Amino acid sequence: MLKSIDLLHNLQFNTSFFHSTSPNLKKRISNEERAKFQLDPFLKQVLVGNILGDIYLRKVSPKANVRLVFRQGSVNSSYLLHLYNLFQEFVTTPPSVSEVVDKKTGISRFNLSFTTLALPCFNEIYETFYLDGKKIIPNNIAEYLTRVSLAYWIMDDGSFTGSGLKLHTNAFTEEELNLLIEALNNNFSIKATINISKREKAQYTLYISKSQLQLVRDLVKDHMHEDMMYKLNIN
Repeated sequence: MLKSIDLLHNLQFNTSFFHSTSPNLKKRISNEERAKFQLDPFLKQVLVGNILGDIYLRKVSPKANVRLVFRQGSVNSSYLLHLYNLFQEFVTTPPSVSEVVDKKTGISRFNLSFTTLALPCFNEIYETFYLDGKKIIPNNIAEYLTRVSLAYWIMDDGSFTGSGLKLHTNAFTEEELNLLIEALNNNFSIKATINISKREKAQYTLYISKSQLQLVRDLVKDHMHEDMMYKLNIN
């Protein structure tokens, strides 16, 4: 309980400046006001990387606007606050802390999350990366995958294994991973391969070998949050 209280206190302290400077703090806004929000090119690239990773896009009905749901474990709290800072103009409430208790071990872990307003500016990217409510990889993913997108994809879903970089793409099909492999090769000359994560569930990860890591570092290091450099084995 003490850890949860301390985490919440630190979170509130760190977000107080971001939230106090946000120009859009009203919780109820009109459709006309919602239509004025725009997603600039840089944030769109960030969002593509987040979508390939952990972010969830929520649409409650076919005619509803889309909202973004960001969530990270407490170990990545500084990265979550970084994302909150980037997307603060679309948010009306600061990040919150939730406790999850493992039923088998009884061990608690803490998640940090924030949710944006439901806005028309998110609808197009939802229609690109979601089909029937499920996240997908579009056939033209190479058109969306930039250095910025790659950096945020790695920060969201990458891990250094000691022998290379693993991207946890378990939610995507083998065919979709082949689209990502082709995009990585065509856009950045990165050679990735498919590893089987759980054969019985047809889950796969992407693997980039240690020999390719310097190429990846050179491409994305300027866009990486300092606390996430460890994912590329950078101290």
